Amino acid sequence: MLNRMEEPVIGLLFSDTGVTADIERSQRFGAQLAIKQINESGGIGGKPIKYMHRDLGGDPDRFRAYAEELIKNNKVDFFVGCYMSHTRKAIMATIERSDVLLFYPTPYEGFEYSPNIFYGGPAPNQNSAPLAAYLIKNYGSNIVFVGSDYIYPRESNHVMRLLYKQHGGTILDEFYMPLYPSFNEVKDIANKVANLQPDVVFSTVVGHGTAEFYTEFANCYLSGQKPPIASLTTSEAEINKMSLETAKGNIVVAPYFSSDKSEKSILFLSECKSYFPSDVSVTAWTEAAYHQTLLLCQAMQAAGSVELEKVREQLYLTEIHAPQGPVWIEKQNNHSHLTSRIAEIDHDGAFNVKWISPSPICPDPYVVVHRLENWTELMPRVL
Repeated sequence: MLNRMEEPVIGLLFSDTGVTADIERSQRFGAQLAIKQINESGGIGGKPIKYMHRDLGGDPDRFRAYAEELIKNNKVDFFVGCYMSHTRKAIMATIERSDVLLFYPTPYEGFEYSPNIFYGGPAPNQNSAPLAAYLIKNYGSNIVFVGSDYIYPRESNHVMRLLYKQHGGTILDEFYMPLYPSFNEVKDIANKVANLQPDVVFSTVVGHGTAEFYTEFANCYLSGQKPPIASLTTSEAEINKMSLETAKGNIVVAPYFSSDKSEKSILFLSECKSYFPSDVSVTAWTEAAYHQTLLLCQAMQAAGSVELEKVREQLYLTEIHAPQGPVWIEKQNNHSHLTSRIAEIDHDGAFNVKWISPSPICPDPYVVVHRLENWTELMPRVL
C-alpha cells in the first residue's frame, strides 16, 4: 500500500490549440482514458490518480514553464506528453535537472537518450527503415522529401535519405514549409514536387499543413495517376480533414491503426468512443499515450509506491498488452519494443494494413545495426 501521505499525480503536457492540436488532444484523451480506467479499478494503492493539464498552445516556452511549475509547486514527478520534438527538447533539461520522468508518446527522429525520458513512439528503425524497404520494393527508387520546417522533419529526412541511398535510391529534391504555411506556399511546393515526377513522396509535414499539402498535390494529378505520399505521422486525424479521393492510395507506417480488428483494439475503440468528444480521432499516438500511461500506472502498482526510483525499477520489468500488441521498455536506451505496421489508405478512408512486423521490433534509435536489405526480403509486393 502507498504511504497515506503519498498521492499519485501525473502532469499532462499537451496542447488544445496550435498547429498540432488535433493530434495532441487525441493523445491527452488517450492518457486520461487510461487514468480513468485505473481509477475505476481501485487506483494506486486505493488512491485515485490525479492529473493536471493546461493548454500549452504548441509553444515550447509554455511547455517548459508549465513543467517547471508542476515540479516546483505541485511536486509532480511523472509527466506524459509533448508531440513536436522542439517541445520535448524544451523541457528536457528541466526533466533531467529535477530528476523526474517524462513519457513521450510520439514518433521522433531518434539519436537521443535521456535517463529521464521513456520513448513510447517509434524510433527510426521501427518506422523509417521498414517503410523505406517497402517503398523501394513497390514504388521505385525516385523520391522527393517534403516536411514542416523544424527539428523532426529535417532529422527524419536525413535518416530516410541514408536509408534510400543505401539501396540505390535517388532523392530528387527536398522541400520545407512553415508550420503555419500559406495557401500559396503549400501550392508552390506541391507543384514543384509534381514537376519532378517522383515515384513516391515522403512527407514529414505535420499539423494543419498536412491535409492542405495532400490536397494540393492531388490537384496536380487531376488527369493522371498520382504517386503515393508516404508518411510516418499522417493519422486518422489528418485524413478526416481531407477528401476521400485525396486520401486514397497514400501510405502510412505506425504501430497501430484504428482499423485494427483484434479483440484488444475493438475494446479500446469502444472505450474511446464512450469517453472521447466526437471531434477527437483515435490515432496511433492516442494509443501510445494510452499504453504509456497504463504502463506507468502498472509500474506504480507493482512498486506499491510513487517513489520515483522504485517506479523506474518496475518500468523495466513491466510488459503491457496494448491495443497494438505487447509493449515493453528496452533498459539500454529507454525506448519501447513496438510492432510496426504499414498501411495504404482505402477509398473509404480506412487504413488497410499491408505489412506487419513478425514481432515487436527492438528499438535502435541510432540505427547502428541496421541494413535495408534486412527488411526488403520481408516486404510483400503490392499487386
